[in-house]
Amino acid sequence: MWAALIITSVASNLAGGEYRALHLAPPPRTRVKVGVVVPVEEREKEDLINQAVEMYNSKSHWMMVEPVMVFTSNEDSLLSMKSVCQLVEEEVMALLSFELGKASEPISSLASSLGIPVLMVDSSGWWARLASPASSAINLAPQPAIVGKALSDVIKAKAMVGAVMVYKNENDFLLLQTLVEKIGFFHGGTKLLQVKNSSMLTDKLTVVVSEGYTDYVLLSCSAEEGVQFLESALLAGVLQHGRKVLLPCLGLQSESLDKFRYLGAEISLFYLGGSAKLDYQTMLTVDALTALSAGLLSLKLEGWLCSPVKLSCSESRFWQDGARVTERIKNNQFLGESGSVAIDSSGMRSEFSISVLEMRKGGFVTGGTWTPGDGYLTANWAETQDQSSEDGESKKASLVMATVLSDPYTMLKADAKTAQRTGNDRYEGFAVDLINEISKIVEFNFTISVVSGYGSRRPDGSWTGMIGEILEGRADMVVADISISFEREQVVDFSMPFLDLGISILFVASPSKSIDLFSFLAPLSTGVWILMIGGGCAVSICIYIISRFSPFETAEIDSSEGESPFMSLHHCLWFSIASWVQQGCDFLPRAISTRTIATAWWFFTLIMISSYTANLAAFLTIERMDLPISSAEDLASSKIRYGSINTGSTASFFRDSHSAFYKKMWKNMAAFDDAMVESNSEGMAKVLEEDGGYAFFMESTTIEYQVERNCKLTQIGGLLDSKSYGVALPQGSPLRSLVSSAIIRLREEGMIARLKKKWWQEERGGGSCAAEVKAAGGVSELTLENVGGIFLVLLIGLLIGGVVAVVE
Repeated sequence: MWAALIITSVASNLAGGEYRALHLAPPPRTRVKVGVVVPVEEREKEDLINQAVEMYNSKSHWMMVEPVMVFTSNEDSLLSMKSVCQLVEEEVMALLSFELGKASEPISSLASSLGIPVLMVDSSGWWARLASPASSAINLAPQPAIVGKALSDVIKAKAMVGAVMVYKNENDFLLLQTLVEKIGFFHGGTKLLQVKNSSMLTDKLTVVVSEGYTDYVLLSCSAEEGVQFLESALLAGVLQHGRKVLLPCLGLQSESLDKFRYLGAEISLFYLGGSAKLDYQTMLTVDALTALSAGLLSLKLEGWLCSPVKLSCSESRFWQDGARVTERIKNNQFLGESGSVAIDSSGMRSEFSISVLEMRKGGFVTGGTWTPGDGYLTANWAETQDQSSEDGESKKASLVMATVLSDPYTMLKADAKTAQRTGNDRYEGFAVDLINEISKIVEFNFTISVVSGYGSRRPDGSWTGMIGEILEGRADMVVADISISFEREQVVDFSMPFLDLGISILFVASPSKSIDLFSFLAPLSTGVWILMIGGGCAVSICIYIISRFSPFETAEIDSSEGESPFMSLHHCLWFSIASWVQQGCDFLPRAISTRTIATAWWFFTLIMISSYTANLAAFLTIERMDLPISSAEDLASSKIRYGSINTGSTASFFRDSHSAFYKKMWKNMAAFDDAMVESNSEGMAKVLEEDGGYAFFMESTTIEYQVERNCKLTQIGGLLDSKSYGVALPQGSPLRSLVSSAIIRLREEGMIARLKKKWWQEERGGGSCAAEVKAAGGVSELTLENVGGIFLVLLIGLLIGGVVAVVE
């Protein structure tokens, strides 16, 4: 008998439900009552449930579902329990419920105590607390915590770490908690935006758009909320080119978003299952009935005939067959309308796949798939490439990478000509190493194509340089020191930034100065020097006068001392000078009055000489470090000329700036002769050649590189703006998310930091200036310019002494 049944079952599968192969009539289908609990707040779901039941019955070969529907409130637990008690008396073999919120727990507990399987379609997160091996509750909907893992993986792949997270209530924090655990989300400039009232959504989005946010993720995401969010986003100006919107709405139909297709924003949508034509609720309802059918059939094939039993909430009767059905459902796996379905021992769905649909002008296409086991796998864009060879390497896509020769990003190897190197082997540098690392992760081959210029728009709308290479189809990507700008974002796509930088000023470290032989006098002002000289003369005169009247100075105390030398004015002057230069004298005052004056003079000279000595050391140090400018404001008000590369983002920053100050600087640059140059190397040569007469605006990373190697150059001030370097790709390229994901991985692993240290501080003379300073102990030697005046004083003293000797 069972063999015949199995043969009949196999035949039905092979013949699509028709029994022509064995010429057997289909057996009568078993009627199974299923109690359906619907929240009265969502009464409109009644039609969808009936549609799902009809769909299942049309496909099932052995079981026909008879729904017994009751309505309850998701806020009234008592009413919900009365509804369940009403259903179990109808001899139902399972319960089917839909997002009952707080009422889920009492319904599940009551059904578990009676042994009745409870099939749930609940994505709200309330059910997570009910998951237990002892519970008869089984949920076919993926839980928010698991969807949060999918969301975090997709956010990382799409480089949306600094997005605006729009949520409605505390239930959405299950997603946020997962995001924080997976990627430390709040360290990336994320903004949380709570919108309890949908009428306020447009106004709140308008505010965050004005703050410069470009990426948006909606956490409260039912089908209605998803469409409403996009309508508000359209009014707020969110759906513009270059912005990303991610809707993890498993129940949102892609057909309802056709009106947003041509607005320019990159809209991505989550979808459960393989067919985007079925309603989310319908799919899961059909799968819930299929799971029940599989559990009942499994027991039937083993000889267990499950018969419905009339139960009562007032009796403590437990339905053993129902517990067996629950156990079989939990250990079953099948391919349903929502994709692969597997239920774990706690009743939670453990296997499913989420398709990430990306909006294109022609409609939605699948950009990738996420599963709990494999994570996020992007669509295999390489399959579109020609794969004619059997060899693994030849199957990889071969791309053209445009770049420019710019130290240290892309450089010719020192022996490129002598060793007759060809192809990519001729080049080295940060950009070359970076693209090598990216190609290992994304798996593609590349050919380096060196072009001239970064890329700027011509008057006719076409583009020059590397951007022009992409637009004209001669290059698949650009990897160089090319900054991400709004103007470039209009024509190409950029990956996640791999370097952050800004515009700064390159200047000579020690501009030439006019020689000042009397710089040793600078620690003290002219007025202090005059007062010191006057003070010395006044002390000498006071001692001379007092010595004339004081009996202790005029009297000859003993024959050894004789007359006091202070009776002579020139001796008084000599005493003051000797004390001033801390040399002392052979004769000292005798009277208490003159000794008091001498003591005051010694104390005065001690303080002044000590102050002079300390100030001289500091002055000489500061003099060696002194630069005529310290910021862009100083530069603008000085007589020093300045400029930048005549094309590129640095020139665009000044030319298109809304700041009156930078606009004025741009006019000055245009007015200066030869201020604008063709390349960074030309600008650096001009800075060195004019030795303090010219300053050059360039990216801070390039300045760091040059300052490490040329000790005559230095960086002035901080950053004038904030920008980033990224990989440029054609608009809509499937490589964008792959390359961004690879860059994030390389940054997290520290590889980009290691590459920067290698090419900035180690290779090609890097770190030479730091080594020079270290070898000198951090102290610069004094030159004749610093101490020449002291020699001049010595010479003058010798000449005066000689003249006086002749006179004497």
